[in-house]
Amino acid sequence: MKRAMAETLHKGRMLWIILLSTIALAWTTPIPLIEDSEELDEPCFDPCYCEVKESLFHIHCDNKGFINISQITESWSRPFKLYLQRNSMRKLYTNSFLHLNNAVSINLGNNALQDIQTGAFNGLRVLKRLYLHENKLDIFRNDTFLGLESLEYLQADYNVIKRIESGAFRNLSKLRVLILNDNLIPMLPTNLFKSVSLTHLDLRGNRLKVLSYRGMLDHIGRSLMEIQLEENPWNCTCEIVQLKSWLERIPYTALVGDITCETPFHFHGKDLREIKRSKLCPMLSDSEVEASLGIPQLSSSKENAWPTKPSSMLSSFHFTASSVEYKTSNKQPKPTKQPRAPRPPPTPRGLYPGPNQPPVAAYQTRPPIPIICPTGCSCSLHINDLGLTVNCKERGFHNISELLPRPLNAKKLYLSGNLIQKIYRSDFWNFSSLDLLHLGNNRISYVQDGAFINLPNLKSLYLNGNDIERLTPGMFRGLQSLHYLYFEYNLIREIQPAAFSLMPNLKLLFLNARLNLRNNHFLALPVAGVLEHLHAIVQIDLKLNPWDCTCDLVPLKQWLEALSSVSVVGEVLCASPD
Repeated sequence: MKRAMAETLHKGRMLWIILLSTIALAWTTPIPLIEDSEELDEPCFDPCYCEVKESLFHIHCDNKGFINISQITESWSRPFKLYLQRNSMRKLYTNSFLHLNNAVSINLGNNALQDIQTGAFNGLRVLKRLYLHENKLDIFRNDTFLGLESLEYLQADYNVIKRIESGAFRNLSKLRVLILNDNLIPMLPTNLFKSVSLTHLDLRGNRLKVLSYRGMLDHIGRSLMEIQLEENPWNCTCEIVQLKSWLERIPYTALVGDITCETPFHFHGKDLREIKRSKLCPMLSDSEVEASLGIPQLSSSKENAWPTKPSSMLSSFHFTASSVEYKTSNKQPKPTKQPRAPRPPPTPRGLYPGPNQPPVAAYQTRPPIPIICPTGCSCSLHINDLGLTVNCKERGFHNISELLPRPLNAKKLYLSGNLIQKIYRSDFWNFSSLDLLHLGNNRISYVQDGAFINLPNLKSLYLNGNDIERLTPGMFRGLQSLHYLYFEYNLIREIQPAAFSLMPNLKLLFLNARLNLRNNHFLALPVAGVLEHLHAIVQIDLKLNPWDCTCDLVPLKQWLEALSSVSVVGEVLCASPD
């Protein structure tokens, strides 16, 4: 009998292992599109693949080598979704989509798009969703989105957007979800959101330093359910009070993640919400600050109070694991903060309400499987790819090996504000899916060669605020996908030749806003290929070096003379020749 029970237990364990393996595989394997397909009642288009799902016609033209929309010569009489990811379209020309006027969703992600001509979207009056993620767009003009009056969802993350004109969204009155994370946006123009009623706004990973109240935050109104502002270089001075005051007026659950100060130095790494107004603006009272910035006084009237459960169109959006959709990452706060109230699940509704519109299933509100999260951390699920954001900030970790159990499919790992001193090659053995790793404000002084070899998909690496003195090529082995590298506020004394040569996709490198090179043994410093790239430098300290004032030092002299007089700390004195 004991033997029979043992065999039964063994079979049970094997079934459980198979089940776990299947679940883990489902997190990384796309769901087959052929299942649950209905019979086609429209022609397809070679070389694309077509299907009918949930009463909608889907045309899959991903990775087919298209260079122009005009190559799609077929048209369809019923509402359809068009997938055009990973093609080679560099530009969208005027009237490109006139023959595709029944499209309700178009996915143009991963096309290296650089330009959208005026009137490119003419004819797309029923388009609800537009995906422009992972392209090379650098501007949204006033006329970029003409013709998209029904658009509800716009995703343009992972571009190089530096400028958005004030009227870019003026005709998008139905826009509810706007995703602009991981761009290069330094500021948002006044009245940008005047004509829209957003429920979700994602501005993470840009170059925003402040958001004004008048003409900006005052237009992000009562319909807001979620806003994400992380990973921006916020300047926590008097001017940031308008953002702090606005945050105090919106529902507590609306802000996802932290707003971490970049400057001034004494606030570096701190959460804006934890800093008292009197510290941000010590010379003025709260009422004086708000009055000077045009912020209205809080009213106790219920009529002016923000709703605790906003009524919005959120539930009309369809979030699935098989397509690129909006990333929700409801991060849990630190234990010392007041816990966020749980969000009530929305009432499922169809995406296309109306008598002749096909219904679409509501988006998922809970993860399909249990989340595996390291002890002491908080984790949240991205509905779009079933990836995790793992928040282990300020948890007292001394080693990354303490992160147990290891999470499945972690995409973002925050370890800032811990006590980590060394990074080893074995630390990230189960984090190959990471696209962001934040190790800022630890005590890291040693990074083993090849420490990041298991992170082939990493795009952003934060090592700011540590004690690293030396940069070598071996430190960055394996980071072939890295775009952003942050090294501000370290103790860097040596950068070896070709230190960054193993990161071919590196776009932005932050060595320090205040470059301290004093009291070293520099005889000269190269401008070409080194100093010429420090466009955003605030201060540089070159004192107490034995400068050799010969012909070789002329480029450095000219570079210093081109800087503001307040940027160069002290004098640069010659030690030779006599």
